[in-house]
This record gives sequence, structure tokens and C-alpha cells, in this order.
Amino acid sequence: MKQYTLTAVIDGETISFSHKFASRSEAIDYIFNYYSKHFYKYIQVEDEFCINDNVHDVEYVCDYGNRFRISRVIA
Repeated sequence: MKQYTLTAVIDGETISFSHKFASRSEAIDYIFNYYSKHFYKYIQVEDEFCINDNVHDVEYVCDYGNRFRISRVIA
């Protein structure tokens, strides 16, 4: 079974989420909702890149202090 994990750096602070997601888009929606509810700001993805050329481990960069990483894991 494929699941996705989410970690984020928000305003320079690393946050790991224990929730597992069924899809990458579900994890992306979750982090945008989390950010808007807790920080009252809108973020926009400026760049994305694969970690170590692994298409299942992607980091999304919003700005200098805000980024998030979604990784696919097999459970």
C-alpha cells in the first residue's frame, strides 16, 4: 500500500506530521490548509525538485523560510 508522508519548514521551524496521506495532492492540500489556518497567510510554491533524483521524494519551495517535503512510502 502506498502512502505519503509530510514534513515542513514553516517560518524556519521544522514540523513533522504524523498523518499519512493517500495521495500527493491530498498532502499538498493539507499543508496549504494547515498554513492558512495557523499562520493566516497564503503561500505559493515557487519551485519543486526531487531529492536525490527520486521522483517519490519531492521538496516544494515556497520562499526562504517556508518549504515542505512529501515522500512516498510503502506500508
